Amino acid sequence: MKFEVLDRVRWSDCDPFGIIYYGAYIRLFQVAEEELLRECGLPYATLREEKGVWIPRKAVQAEFHSPAQIDEQVAVEVHMSRIGNTSMTFQFEVYRASDRVHRASGSLTVVSVDKPTMKPKRIPDDVRAKLALYAG
Repeated sequence: MKFEVLDRVRWSDCDPFGIIYYGAYIRLFQVAEEELLRECGLPYATLREEKGVWIPRKAVQAEFHSPAQIDEQVAVEVHMSRIGNTSMTFQFEVYRASDRVHRASGSLTVVSVDKPTMKPKRIPDDVRAKLALYAG
């Protein structure tokens, strides 16, 4: 199952020509990640404070299909493409909301770690079960 969030291309996301700066897609990925986790009942506060799950970034990948413009509403689809023992990968697709023109694709891999040591730590089974609702 995929989750979708709507956002807009902000002034701060654009180059002087009003076209989205490539790095701004990372912000859109982050918005989708946060909202997916919230939808699963796992906002960052719950992950960190209740579950002891810290998820620093390991890898990000993006591919650009067509340029988004300033103030354009975009739809960001996200799902879990992989949930491993200690890491998980989010997959993103960004579209112009009005007509679904494909703007970008990307992925983000995070690793569950023990905060004091920053060593990999198994993702708790209840967290994995909640995220599995959006695996595909």
